[in-house]
Amino acid sequence: MSLLAPLTALGERETDAQGRYEFAGLRGGVYKLVASVPGFSTASADVEVSEAEARTVDLRLKISAVEQHVVVSASLERTLAPEIGSSVSVVDQPEMEARGAQSVLEVLRGVPGVEVNQTGRRGGVTGVFIRGGNSNYNLVMIDGVQINQFGGDFDFAPLTVDGVDRVEIIRGPQSALYGSNAVAGVINVVTRRGEGPPHFTALAEVGSFTTRRFATGGSGLKRGFDWAYDLSRLDSGGVVKNDNYRNQAAFLSLGYSRSPRREFDFHLFGNANDAGAPGPFGSDPDHIFTGVDAVSRDKQDLFGYQGSYAERLSGRFRQVVTGSVATNRFLFHSPFGDSFSHNLRGVLNTRSEIAVSNKDVLVVGFEYNREQIKNTYIADASNTPFLLPRTSLAYFAENRWSPGARWFVTTGLRVDDVRTRQLPTDAFGLRPLLPTSSTAKVNPRVSVAYLPYQPAGGAWLGATRLHGSFGTGIRAPNGFELAFTNNPRLKPEKSVSFDSGVEQRFFDGRAVLDATYFYNRFEDQSGVFGGSLANLSSFVSANLGNARAQGMELSARVQPTRALEVDGEYTVLGTSILALDGASLALSPLRVGQPLVRRPRNSGFYKVTWRRGRLTLNTNAYVRGAVLDVEPNDALGACALGLPCLFTNKGYIRADAGFSYALQRDVQIYGRLNNLLNQKYEESFGFPALHVNFLAGVRFNFPAE
Repeated sequence: MSLLAPLTALGERETDAQGRYEFAGLRGGVYKLVASVPGFSTASADVEVSEAEARTVDLRLKISAVEQHVVVSASLERTLAPEIGSSVSVVDQPEMEARGAQSVLEVLRGVPGVEVNQTGRRGGVTGVFIRGGNSNYNLVMIDGVQINQFGGDFDFAPLTVDGVDRVEIIRGPQSALYGSNAVAGVINVVTRRGEGPPHFTALAEVGSFTTRRFATGGSGLKRGFDWAYDLSRLDSGGVVKNDNYRNQAAFLSLGYSRSPRREFDFHLFGNANDAGAPGPFGSDPDHIFTGVDAVSRDKQDLFGYQGSYAERLSGRFRQVVTGSVATNRFLFHSPFGDSFSHNLRGVLNTRSEIAVSNKDVLVVGFEYNREQIKNTYIADASNTPFLLPRTSLAYFAENRWSPGARWFVTTGLRVDDVRTRQLPTDAFGLRPLLPTSSTAKVNPRVSVAYLPYQPAGGAWLGATRLHGSFGTGIRAPNGFELAFTNNPRLKPEKSVSFDSGVEQRFFDGRAVLDATYFYNRFEDQSGVFGGSLANLSSFVSANLGNARAQGMELSARVQPTRALEVDGEYTVLGTSILALDGASLALSPLRVGQPLVRRPRNSGFYKVTWRRGRLTLNTNAYVRGAVLDVEPNDALGACALGLPCLFTNKGYIRADAGFSYALQRDVQIYGRLNNLLNQKYEESFGFPALHVNFLAGVRFNFPAE
């Protein structure tokens, strides 16, 4: 149960066994009450209350395939999904549980327009491509804490689903909201919040390849204080020597709000993982494979902290202040010696929310974003690593306006002033000093949702929703692009994008279809030219690269009965490398018109879930067509030597099936068979995926649900 003031979420409550709920301490005014349960329609009602009045509101839900989540990351405040013109997907905890997902990367597979690319096995480096954008074009957040490395890179392998309430995926550039790194989309992992009386969970799981997983968590709400936590550990032995993996994760969420007028929140997450790096041991088209690497290992510590304070000064004005810190530290051990990378990001954000009317909210604010990196290979003339900092000062505004009951218009603008401090000379002493630089970037955004047709209940042809958006995105250069070549004035890469689609419901909401066309133009992409491996400082970088991606996302969801739920999606994607600025050619070894690496033209997903009493059955499959990929063992060296280094990686089908059964109200057993067709495929060329494997476990709930 959610309560919204004029386009602003004030709180959430979990009903008790009789469906009762309560919101106390409200100011007089008009509110929107929203109730949602998986598998049922979302019911809402506008309620007018006074401070001295108690109101009772009953909401009735019907079986429906339409899920209208309250989305956090598509706007500067929480908004109902149908009121968002941007393309939004939300995968909630019941769906993660039905699919037997262990990690966030498994959740992202099957989202329209999203391609997940993992190097073979648990713990393998994993990149995500949204609508043809590069893997460093996605802003990644946990509870709103930005966790990208300096320059946008992020490895999704460590992120577990333990303690996660939902994952929100916003497709399309969102730099008008978040600044740098939101070039192709935003992925926000939202952890559990405390609701209702104290409740605790625990699970134990075992599987193939000596896999073991344990997790425990709890949550609660009392007298305005809410809390939630989760602790988990995953171990796996892998499939070859030096392929073992360990992942330990923790979440903590605290909040205090005796009334909707004032709210304090604190979030903490941490992840420590240790992964063997045996290297590619599959396809070897250039015949340069020298054997499994039995020495190299990756160790990572990822932590984030966030505190926020919100004060509702009047029925029309709310001030929110948020501060966050994220650290991402890597240690890589190899036969050639150890190397490290230390990333830190601190963000301070303050915004004012002004309700111009019940249908119009203006949000304005300021953000200070400080990021820095220290890396083994970013070194001065004495070969000593140095700290590379960057600061962004941003001013932003967003207006959410509903001119009528069927129109929802969101406009936004953000100005980022990206400042990089002067750097020392490079390790070879051959490059001049990098001077202090400052670059201002303006990013606009417009999204519109319109409901042209809303029939009375019972009609076979249900509501129609048109949606579309336009925006731009930027990614500031990473540490190597700034300090590893001799161009101190690299500009941020940018994207220009628009999409348009239609969502059509049928049979009183029991079926919903959505078709969306999108177009992305990527410009000022950083390219590295010339030089030699013997003299790294001889390389030159410049903003000359261009690319294009366009396609269609089709999705369908059907729920004919309360027990049966069917989902499907298909994405057709066309990508193309364009000529460098001022030239008729692309950067070697690429060619103009060539598709982008690791982005399939065709991909699809289906999921079928059936629930009956204590039993739940689920099957799902991901289908990917062939992609262009790189020589896995030594792509850079092969290209430099004139050997073939781009190859076709064939398509595959990955099908899974699982079940869960409640032995008692507080004990549930479950099992999962992954890659049940035993497909031999390589999601990343040269890195074989796991063969058929199983997982089995038991889950406890205290007290019984």
